[in-house]
Amino acid sequence: MLLSKQNVQPRVLLIEDAEEVLELSRLTLESQACEVVGVSSAEAALGMLNAGERFDLIFTDVNLGGISGIETANRVRAAFPQLPILVTSGMCQHRVLPQLDGGIHFLPKPYSMSDLLDAIRLCFRHAGEGMAYDSPRAA
Repeated sequence: MLLSKQNVQPRVLLIEDAEEVLELSRLTLESQACEVVGVSSAEAALGMLNAGERFDLIFTDVNLGGISGIETANRVRAAFPQLPILVTSGMCQHRVLPQLDGGIHFLPKPYSMSDLLDAIRLCFRHAGEGMAYDSPRAA
C-alpha cells in the first residue's frame, strides 16, 4: 500500500541520532518507495531546509543532543506550515504533546515498523495527501 496517493515516491527527511534506529527506519521507508535523507542532528536538518531542499515529510526523534526534535518540529511547522511532521520519543506522550505546535503528529516509542508506516500515512492524509510545501520561510 502506498504511503501517499498524491506522491508515489515521497522524499522523507529522517532526523535520528541513534545510528541503528536511523538505519532501520531508513530501510523500512525505502521498502515503501520513499527517498530517505537521514541526518543525525537538527542543525543539519534545518540547514538543508533553509538551503531550499524539498521534502514531503519530516520524521524526527525528540532527543537529539543539540536542538531538540520538539524545537525542530515547531520551527519547521512555523516555516513550512503544509509540510507533514512526525515526532517520535520514548518519553510519555503527555509530556511531549503539549510542547508540539498544532498539526504535528506523535508516534510513541517503542513502535513497530507497521506503526511507523500507519503514522506516516496519517500524516499525509491530514496534510492533504503529502503535497510538498510552498512559499518557504527560514526555519
